[in-house]
Amino acid sequence: MTVPFTERLSERWLLERTYHAQLRHGKELPVSGFTRAMKQLNDFDVPPSRQSSTSKLVERIPLKKSTNFYVPLSTWKEISQGEASTSFQQGIPVLLFGEHAWKHSQNTSPAWSASKNMRAIISGRVEEQAHEVSGTDYAVCYLDLQRGTFSNTAWKAWFASDAAAPLEGGDRSDIIFLVPSMQFPYTTHYTVITADGQVYEYATSAEAFQRFLTLPLQEVSSGSQAETVCPQFSYYHEVTCPSGIYRLEFFGQHMDEELT
Repeated sequence: MTVPFTERLSERWLLERTYHAQLRHGKELPVSGFTRAMKQLNDFDVPPSRQSSTSKLVERIPLKKSTNFYVPLSTWKEISQGEASTSFQQGIPVLLFGEHAWKHSQNTSPAWSASKNMRAIISGRVEEQAHEVSGTDYAVCYLDLQRGTFSNTAWKAWFASDAAAPLEGGDRSDIIFLVPSMQFPYTTHYTVITADGQVYEYATSAEAFQRFLTLPLQEVSSGSQAETVCPQFSYYHEVTCPSGIYRLEFFGQHMDEELT
């Protein structure tokens, strides 16, 4: 049975960090798959060649830099494609959802992976790894005129690179269009905590990241022992709910901390 979405349930799901979406025929999207997909949102990847010119990270680190995004919104509801386009133009966030079932051919050579001996050297474990032969990818794309566009890896792999294209018309029966069912007011904060405990807040994650790169480590002595204390990120949403104001961190040490 489908549970009707209420304010109390929406708040509880928000604090549990789970996402729910009710479809027009009354059923819900798979909660576990939908939640996992929503927690994988990011905006873009910067190639290492560009990263070195804009970042102070060491050149030899071959990492792609992307900005993760956490949506403090637990409940969504399905609408039509036309309604989604209108809602987006009115400044209402729109979420695009799609499923992609995949299956590897039995004749296809398995993807390369480390041998048993190499796995033992790398991780110290030698257990056999199960190779999945089929599954379903849950693709999500979040569109917001104020906060920007964010999607997960599955969306980037299986759907159009132009995220706004599905709102512009055409047959998109492969996409479910969602808008917030119940949304609590919130503000986003990007902070950096220095090694000595000072907290600095920035307008954007990029500014906080650049500041973090310039902060030094600090040696702290306790008797005969010394340890190195590092600066920290703390990105969080301050959400106003009926039962109180909560700090929901999407990057930091404290989770679901109620503010006083």
